[in-house]
Amino acid sequence: MTGTSSSRRFQVALGVIAFGAFLLRVFPFFGPDGAWSYRVDYDEGVYFSSASLLLDGLFPYRDYVFVHPPGLLVFLSLTSWTRAFLGVDGAFALSRWIAALLGTINVLLVARLLLRWPLSWWAALCGAAFYATYPELVQVERGPFLEPLLNLVCLSLASAVVNASGNRRWVWVAGALAGAAVSIKLWAVIWVAGAVWGLSTFVTRREFLQFIGAAALSWAVIVLPFALQAPAAFVTQTGLFHAWRPPDGMTARLPRVEQILALRHLASPLFALLMLSFLVVRRGAALTVAARVVALAWLLTLAAFFSSPSYWAQYNAHLIASEAVLAGALLGTLAPRWRWGALAVVTLSLFSSIYQCVHRAAGDDRHLLLARSPLGTTPDCVFTFEPGWSLAAGRLPPRNAPMIVDSYAHQLLGAVQGGRRFASSQAAFASSDQPLSILEQCENVVLGERGHRQLSAAQLERLQTTHAQAKLSGFEVWQRRPISP
Repeated sequence: MTGTSSSRRFQVALGVIAFGAFLLRVFPFFGPDGAWSYRVDYDEGVYFSSASLLLDGLFPYRDYVFVHPPGLLVFLSLTSWTRAFLGVDGAFALSRWIAALLGTINVLLVARLLLRWPLSWWAALCGAAFYATYPELVQVERGPFLEPLLNLVCLSLASAVVNASGNRRWVWVAGALAGAAVSIKLWAVIWVAGAVWGLSTFVTRREFLQFIGAAALSWAVIVLPFALQAPAAFVTQTGLFHAWRPPDGMTARLPRVEQILALRHLASPLFALLMLSFLVVRRGAALTVAARVVALAWLLTLAAFFSSPSYWAQYNAHLIASEAVLAGALLGTLAPRWRWGALAVVTLSLFSSIYQCVHRAAGDDRHLLLARSPLGTTPDCVFTFEPGWSLAAGRLPPRNAPMIVDSYAHQLLGAVQGGRRFASSQAAFASSDQPLSILEQCENVVLGERGHRQLSAAQLERLQTTHAQAKLSGFEVWQRRPISP
């Protein structure tokens, strides 16, 4: 087989994998409600609402609680501005398609990084397939979450570091990407650490300072316009909040192991672990620049998962960015002897992921209940603990002060900011006796499961003194009682 025909076959195969990845992410969008046919996660509602409010001159940290750096909001604002002619609900739907497109680009970045390892086209195809079909990631890359953009920037950072080994001008690009990554989520410092280890093999001290300078400048350009609006609030919400917050999600360590090694994606973590063992044993030539960046990123991400007081399976959507590269590298190292066995594993992973996605996508339209009710178009104030419900109705969070966009973080921060510590987030919610003024100011309050979970008995009792419970279009709403003359 000639080099040209081999390259053409690789490009066709990679194109098929990338297109398949895109279809896996968007197939729920072909339901009767378009991109709204798929359930809306709480985080999606928080991020997109925050980006939309930004265009109205309302800043995170200063005007409402937001517990991540603003990088994602800057990116999402490029989509949320379309609400001027698409409406809030239409702009959100567009952001879901863009997230799926980012996921497809990430598949190509995984393949490119493996080719630059350097490894064979077989390794690139395997790594791309692992990323394309990872169940938690497929779900997350259907909406405006942190991970689609974070993975794109981190994988681009790794590629830039590898490129810098041949062209030092890429050191500046790598630095700019490092700063951009940390502006999205603080955990991105893990990839920056991997980048530093990779750069340490070939850059001079001056070039290393160029990397640090470019990273600092990039971070400052994105973050400081927001942080300087309310410096103390920025530090508290993006930093101290995560140190103070009580455990939530899977608090025990063993269930976290089970989620990381779950049968639905068992091949990639096992192959990544084997590749890491191979790198430790062989070292030398096996420890290339790409290997250093990705291996350290994977190890430190796992360490962060197990040291964090909170964990959800959704976190794996960022772990796979480094894991897919390591898993593909193992199969590329073993090829061609093991390539048919590896092909079988990748094929099984694909079918498993499709099965998971199909079953998880079906039968949940609670996020559309508010949009389908008379409250969806009322001029009166409507507050819901699920911001995605408001987006579906074409509404943004009420502007009442203090604003609440992320009720979870807002209430937790209020509970722990005074120095109190709790064994769990539920204990923090239950102990809160702080009134939420938004509940008294709004004519309509939609609690849902989240509202009942987050409101303490005292807060719910206070709501009952001003509002009466009603059923409307299949969901619970609390409507303000008429004022007696």
